[in-house]
Amino acid sequence: MKKLVTILTLAGAVASGFAQGTVNFANSVAFATPADRHVYANDMSTTNNWLIGTNYVAQLFFGADASSLTPLSTTPRTFKLSTTAFPGTWNNATRTLGSMQPGDIATLQVRVWDSTKGTDIASSRAGGGLAGQSDIFTYLIPLPGSPPAAYFMENLRAFAITVPEPSAVALGVLGVAGLLLIRRRK
Repeated sequence: MKKLVTILTLAGAVASGFAQGTVNFANSVAFATPADRHVYANDMSTTNNWLIGTNYVAQLFFGADASSLTPLSTTPRTFKLSTTAFPGTWNNATRTLGSMQPGDIATLQVRVWDSTKGTDIASSRAGGGLAGQSDIFTYLIPLPGSPPAAYFMENLRAFAITVPEPSAVALGVLGVAGLLLIRRRK
């Protein structure tokens, strides 16, 4: 009898943990739809171009709408090792979405960057690292007692992270310099 009470208490604790505004922050779980949720390096043209390496991290941003997205204060999740059987995926974790409650619709976005080039997506891009973000998507926070699959980010879709493009100003300066060199030769 004591074992049964202990098991029920633990099950209740796990269920109550998911009762708050939580999400399974993962792109490597078995979802209800077969949509592609991988992260690609540079482009999505080939399936063997999935992002791998623990230097890459994924951070979840959330808000009530697209204009209010803020990062979770938790540490970003690293991508899996280069020897993984699941390339293009990060190490999953349960995340609590601030003060959001069951039944709320959260707006989410995943941002990914090379942590050796910067501490966030902007500094990684400035340092010449691969960086990118998913499209913004919605997530219905499940009601207490929902099955674990209800906590998956079902609306997340695959995306690619890229090397930053040179700025228009830098390209303009290069163009002018090239014209001056050509003119000087004549």
